[in-house]
Amino acid sequence: MKAGDIISRFRVHGSLPCLPGELPLPLYRAQDIGARSWVLVECFPEDAPRSEVEAAAERAEVLASVTDDEGERSFQPLVDRSFDPPAHLAWSLGGGEMLRRRLQRSPLSPEQAAETGLALARSLRGLHRAGVVHGGLRPANVQLLDGGRVGLLAPSSQGPVTLAVANEAVESPSLWTAAYLSPEQIDGAEAAITGSPAPFTTADDVWALGVVLYELATGELPFLANTYGAMKRAVAVQPLDLAGTLPGSAPEAFEAVFAAALDRNADRRRAALDDVIGRLRQVKAELLPRVRPPVDSVARTRARKTAAATDRSVASPAEPEWQSAMSRLGRRRRRLARERPAPALWRVLIGPLAALLLTAAALAAWWWF
Repeated sequence: MKAGDIISRFRVHGSLPCLPGELPLPLYRAQDIGARSWVLVECFPEDAPRSEVEAAAERAEVLASVTDDEGERSFQPLVDRSFDPPAHLAWSLGGGEMLRRRLQRSPLSPEQAAETGLALARSLRGLHRAGVVHGGLRPANVQLLDGGRVGLLAPSSQGPVTLAVANEAVESPSLWTAAYLSPEQIDGAEAAITGSPAPFTTADDVWALGVVLYELATGELPFLANTYGAMKRAVAVQPLDLAGTLPGSAPEAFEAVFAAALDRNADRRRAALDDVIGRLRQVKAELLPRVRPPVDSVARTRARKTAAATDRSVASPAEPEWQSAMSRLGRRRRRLARERPAPALWRVLIGPLAALLLTAAALAAWWWF
């Protein structure tokens, strides 16, 4: 699929930015030819069974009905579907930037990382409360929306189905998917190749959330390796070293967030989502700018002058009587000058007019004689 191709009533403009193999199926940004609106199109292989496409559409409808704690929908409803080749699903796509493209520029600031991570965690908790497991949380299927909200794109297939044999290089498509898998899922990756993948659980979603949160704050993945076997060992046993990875302005509370979401114990991790949300709220509160409440500038200036006059009267010794009388006389003169009425206009203009007439008379006499 390339730019300019037509799928149903949509014209493809390009694929979404992602790492190789980060998404199980390619996602394309396209434009509705009739409505002139932007949509997200997910294309299925030509040999994909109809039942798989129908199951993906049904799952997308379930996800579109889920809301987070604040009643916001994290998934857009389907606007088009086709079960016959070329099979595809299409969602409405807002104008927000994709998280993967944003991270390719630079890591988010601590404030942005806390706000975006909190929105992601709330959306994930809404899914889990509805009995739904996402199974494919990646920066490539997260959209940044206005007001600190996020939009999740629904992947059609779950599981590490694109993982290949051990010792495959990191640059291959499969290991970018493995970077977001929990220890339990990466242990069962070989079983997925034979067609019996382990089902995804809420604990796997929390692990993927922890990896994304780490990437938000640092711009890097928490575990890197050159081969699939090395990746498997790193996820299983490598300690999470945070020294020097967090920005200098990031609070230490981020470390507790990573420790809770990337706990290798699946039972503790499954119950850690509420704790992660609470800690992210704490981080966000710590990073809020301390705004001083507005105060009337006139009242503030008057109060400052009154305090300064009081300090001077207390600190200065008593004035002699003659100095006090001179001060009172000066104040009286200034008050009278302020209260004196303005002179009439003719009094103001009589002097310049007289001078002008005298000058004219002198010039006329000189010219005449």
